[in-house]
Amino acid sequence: MKIEESDRLGLKFILFGVFCLFIGTLQGFLQSTPRLRHWVHTTGQAGHLVDPLAHAHINLIGGVVSVMMAVVYYLIPRMMKRNIKSAFLGQANFYFMVSGVLLFYVTLLVFGILEGNRMIDEGIVYPLARAHYEPIHRIGFVFSALLMGLAHWTFVANIFWTYFAKESASVIPDAVPVKERA
Repeated sequence: MKIEESDRLGLKFILFGVFCLFIGTLQGFLQSTPRLRHWVHTTGQAGHLVDPLAHAHINLIGGVVSVMMAVVYYLIPRMMKRNIKSAFLGQANFYFMVSGVLLFYVTLLVFGILEGNRMIDEGIVYPLARAHYEPIHRIGFVFSALLMGLAHWTFVANIFWTYFAKESASVIPDAVPVKERA
């Protein structure tokens, strides 16, 4: 992957990270309102899926980790003076990350809200509310976690492959002496 491609990939990660931080900030504001704060505390474990789990994952994994990946995709070619080895792994990393983080976030929110409302409406405890949604609940978490895991492993593989590659085209051309420029 040439340096321009690496920079574009890094920009995509930064934009996704900023989007996630915006969503996390919006959620943080909304869940600090008295009505939603009361709901989160009343529903216990179901509310725990919404705050802190969904809120933390969208901010930390979607926001912070995405921006850190962007920084690595920007710095590695410049520090090592070689291109990132695989454009395919870089793109796969991005799409696995976006789909995994968003699906995990939505899964946490949806099941937290559904199970919490069922607890309140029916006056039942969390294990009974969760049992009602159990097969889909588990599949949603496992599949989205698998996508996030693939995102992280494609990132690690691409960086290690770049680092341990025997030879690679130089990213930054050697400086031309002043006498030869004239």
